[in-house]
Amino acid sequence: MRKARGFLSLVLALALALSVVALAGCSKSPDTTTSGATETPALAVVNAGELTVGSDTAFPPFETMNGSTAEGFDVDLAAAIADELGLKSKFVTYKFDTLIPTLKAGGKFDVAMSAMTINDKRKQEIDFSSPYIDSNQSIAVQNASTAKSAADLAGKKIGVQSGTTGQEWAKANLKSSTIVAFDDTLAAFAALQAGKVDAIVNDLPVSAAIVKDPARSMKLIQEIPTGEQYGIAVSKSNPDLTKAIDDALAKLKDNGKYAEIYKKWFGQAPPQ
Repeated sequence: MRKARGFLSLVLALALALSVVALAGCSKSPDTTTSGATETPALAVVNAGELTVGSDTAFPPFETMNGSTAEGFDVDLAAAIADELGLKSKFVTYKFDTLIPTLKAGGKFDVAMSAMTINDKRKQEIDFSSPYIDSNQSIAVQNASTAKSAADLAGKKIGVQSGTTGQEWAKANLKSSTIVAFDDTLAAFAALQAGKVDAIVNDLPVSAAIVKDPARSMKLIQEIPTGEQYGIAVSKSNPDLTKAIDDALAKLKDNGKYAEIYKKWFGQAPPQ
């Protein structure tokens, strides 16, 4: 009887062992092929598959309208960035001084890209990408003007674009002049051409491009070294998009695409 019980115990123990092995074989083994890898989260954008860009599209050569189509340095760079992100780009027009409030409110566009200078005041409201171009301010006048610098503009009417760093500089440094703000830079230059203002304070790359047109009969009389840098504005609630844009910008600079776009619009290689 003891032998029978011993044999039965042995059979039960063996059966239990086999069942444990079988269960272990049926359980899912950990997937070690993707150890350490993380899935890239989908970027939060207003319209699926699209990077919608808010911009003051009257600021050549960065952005301007050719009929119903936006074109310029910012436009081409935004398209290249969007391509790196697996998106298409689309520009929508807003007044410059409404770009940050509209971006903060959300729902209209994903980023603001409008030759916007990075500064501490703006950074309190929105985030910026890494800088993508350098700029100074400048003073433009009619060819017939005898003014040689800012010192000759006392008591004169100075045109600026509303909400810009050019307006801030003019207010701070031309206190005896009358500062006249316009909705966009092209309107300011039209006023200069018509003699409604005596000078324009504006970003150097833009003013340099505009006065190249001989039909305007204008010239630059002073470059103002403000050491500004432009960035792409992104909502503080969308840090993943800011990082993705920074990564895309770095790649475009490394692979030569940024330099190609820069040369197209400025006629020379970007400064090193």
